[in-house]
Amino acid sequence: MAGRPTKQGIDYFPMDVGFFTDVKIRKISRACGSQSTSILICLLCNIYKDEGYYILWDEDLPFVIADTVGVSEGAVKEVLIKSLQVGFFDQKLYEKYKILTSSGIQKRFLLATYQRKETTIIPEYLINCANNSINCTINSINHSDNEQSKSKVKVNRKKRKEKENNKETSPNGEEKKDELSLSHSQKIDWVGLMNWYNSLFRDKLPAIKSMTETRKKAVKARIAQYGKESIRTVFNLVLQSSFLLGGNDHNWKCDFDWIFKQANYTKILEGNYNGKRADTATTRRESVSRLKQLAGAILQGAESKKD
Repeated sequence: MAGRPTKQGIDYFPMDVGFFTDVKIRKISRACGSQSTSILICLLCNIYKDEGYYILWDEDLPFVIADTVGVSEGAVKEVLIKSLQVGFFDQKLYEKYKILTSSGIQKRFLLATYQRKETTIIPEYLINCANNSINCTINSINHSDNEQSKSKVKVNRKKRKEKENNKETSPNGEEKKDELSLSHSQKIDWVGLMNWYNSLFRDKLPAIKSMTETRKKAVKARIAQYGKESIRTVFNLVLQSSFLLGGNDHNWKCDFDWIFKQANYTKILEGNYNGKRADTATTRRESVSRLKQLAGAILQGAESKKD
């Protein structure tokens, strides 16, 4: 008879009395509204309840949180973006594995479960500061290779759970190939993106010579916000905008870096640069001329009444 499955999550977690006055929480609340705190608490509950120290951000999670709290999925996604920006969740682990976690979350989970005989930990998901803290404060738990530690903490390095990455395995249970980047993050062909941009905007916008780390970071941030397909949409909208391609008073043209700045990228998607921009010197002169004509007509009419 099979034994009961080992419990992974925890039944409750401590909440600091200064939660609502924390600078990160205040920044998120200021940017996303008062409902953001309910969204964050719901996310924390799901993290601690299921895996205990992280949760996978997939297409279902925004719906689950939105349905529980009574908000829109868009509001949940907005809170996620701001949470990553202020450091409430770890940005690097989110970009690499599409998981939500933090040093504080991991410390609280490891401290709450240190007496368990077995806890499954994925070492790649641990943040260094949390790992160091647990090694310093709890001598009975460490991630060395001796048999005693293996009986206390089950470090599963060879197999990820199917819901996280669906890796293929050989008959003996070993992975055929490490495809973590394909499973947990958006795979980006940087050279292909650069060549596509240069080809699409040839003789229209300045070409780029390399994908710098700054550019990669900006592209990843926009993909995290709007998805990979948004790049195609944005590029097409830029192609249709005479203003962005130099049709303005200053002969100014946008470039790759300008396009992928957060505010500019959003404005392009929202259609702010569709068609011709009306704010040009010619249109301003025409407007002033019309106003003068109108004022003259009004004055002329007033004088006629006096006569």
